[in-house]
Amino acid sequence: MSSTPFTSLDTVIVVAYLAGTLAIGLAAKRFLSNISDFLVAGRSLGLFLGIATLAATETGTVTFMYYAQLGFQTGFSAFITGLISGLVMLMVGYTGFIIRRFRALELMTVPEYFERQYSRGLRVLTGCLVAIGGILNMGMFLRVEGSFLVILTGIPFQYLKVAMTAILLVELLYTVVGGMLSIVITDFVQYVALSVATIIVTIYCVVEVGWHSMVHAVSQQMGSSGFNPLTNSTYGASYILWQVILWTAVNTCWQTTAMRTLSMKSPELSKKVFGWTGLIFLGRGMLPMVWGIAALAALGPHFDSMNAMPTLLAHLLGPGVKGLVVAGMLAATMSVNSSYLLGWSSIISQDIIGPLRRTPLSSRAQIAVNRVANVFVSGFILWWSLWYTLSGPLYLYLNLTATIFLSGTFAAVIGGLYWKRANLAGGYAAMIAGAVGTVGYFFLNLPATYSGFAAFGLAALAMVAGTLLGERRPRQESAHV
Repeated sequence: MSSTPFTSLDTVIVVAYLAGTLAIGLAAKRFLSNISDFLVAGRSLGLFLGIATLAATETGTVTFMYYAQLGFQTGFSAFITGLISGLVMLMVGYTGFIIRRFRALELMTVPEYFERQYSRGLRVLTGCLVAIGGILNMGMFLRVEGSFLVILTGIPFQYLKVAMTAILLVELLYTVVGGMLSIVITDFVQYVALSVATIIVTIYCVVEVGWHSMVHAVSQQMGSSGFNPLTNSTYGASYILWQVILWTAVNTCWQTTAMRTLSMKSPELSKKVFGWTGLIFLGRGMLPMVWGIAALAALGPHFDSMNAMPTLLAHLLGPGVKGLVVAGMLAATMSVNSSYLLGWSSIISQDIIGPLRRTPLSSRAQIAVNRVANVFVSGFILWWSLWYTLSGPLYLYLNLTATIFLSGTFAAVIGGLYWKRANLAGGYAAMIAGAVGTVGYFFLNLPATYSGFAAFGLAALAMVAGTLLGERRPRQESAHV
């Protein structure tokens, strides 16, 4: 199976898209007047723009790569992961669990809530854990995205580092200049391009490889475990429960997602945005898994699971179509990475540097510090993506790096919002116990499910125990809505 060349037409499509996106992103600077504009778009997002930016910021090339890898490795059983992410978001949107109260408090970051409910010290600790987990989580993005683009365009692999650096510099430029305003405006364009690319690739995979061939490949290689997640060794009932808990935490306390909640015009509108985006998330997970299963059928089970999907697309897609798909995936890459850069740099500037100062910074100074933090985060991510080697599925690495802070944050936020007795001792205990719970995966080689459960379980138990053993204090009305 030979790869079709990346033609001049493909190159023109990609370059035109990048130039247009960059111009739009940089133009947003004229509307930037204060830190609220920079971090939460002045809390002015409406329904349709809110749906587009939430869907775009959590759907990147890395998303398609790790879901395709799951499809390649575990067949149709992987669908359970995509279903959970979409259904949990629908639940959060329907109930308004956490997000309605967060938006009503007019926060700009998740750790900011910890100072209102608990203490400034706990805000700084939470900010440190969020920054560490978030930056490590993003650390694998560039390598995976660079590999996808190099394979699909036919660029020699020795230029992978150059491609990764170029992607990062474009994202950094319009993120530093326009902040959330640039991201939201470009997200709408990127979401349209991404949607077109997703539809094109899915049609090509099903038509060219054949649904029957895909089903046969999964049946032959995996048997019933390729169709039933309960009997698949990667999943099982405990995995499903862990994923429900994890995705509830992601949809409510993950900084880049929360920034969309905090950017909505009202708490009720944030619920609607999550409800509609949940429907999109159902396809966001399962369609790339179909691509991975198609790669299994076309390339065989011994092919590298991470690079199988882009290799298949390099063979299937013709001139012009390949350019559209690369442009769409670049849209996904830029949307996610710019949001993550802003998200983690905002934690460093707003929740670590800011609270440690004796005198507060002006709005202009906060923006300047955030921009410097953006550059620092970008440099670390580039270094980490070149240095670190994955030892397991990308999806599980991303889950566990997120769990470093999500487990404790989720427990402490629920306690603070919904339990009158929640206190500082419980908050500290939850954050520390949750981070310790992830040690098993990174240092003891325990299965991801065990470490994930340990982190969330320990955080919840520590929150309760710390609160009951700690000093009881009056409920802070400013922290509860």
